[in-house]
Amino acid sequence: MAGNSKSSSASGFSRKRCGCGDEVVVFTAGSKAKNPGKRFRRCPNWKDVNRSCGLFEWVEEDDKLGDLLGGGCCNSSEMLIETLKLKNSKLHMKLEKERTSSRLTKKLLVMAWVMLFFVCMWCLLKCHCGKKFGV
Repeated sequence: MAGNSKSSSASGFSRKRCGCGDEVVVFTAGSKAKNPGKRFRRCPNWKDVNRSCGLFEWVEEDDKLGDLLGGGCCNSSEMLIETLKLKNSKLHMKLEKERTSSRLTKKLLVMAWVMLFFVCMWCLLKCHCGKKFGV
């Protein structure tokens, strides 16, 4: 996987440390990996079995902000921009879910009104037709 991964380095921020006491390195899985493009953290000594603590963890979507603190963000304005982009993306996804839910609710409401109309018409016709023909 090492040949298919890219590493991120930090500048100016204290980073997470692994069990070895060294700064954790953030990688991006390469195109030949099982999860291409997905980011993960790993002990910087992972190649040396005798020195490595064996740390390996996937970077989750919610954890990208924490990753920015140790993953190459140079100053607070860049960090703020990245944070706002992440929040914006989450809000867009939430808005789309709400729109989908709203459309479904509207369709169900229209169907309920149509069914109520037909039931009322059926009842009226049954009552009036029964009286007219003496049934």
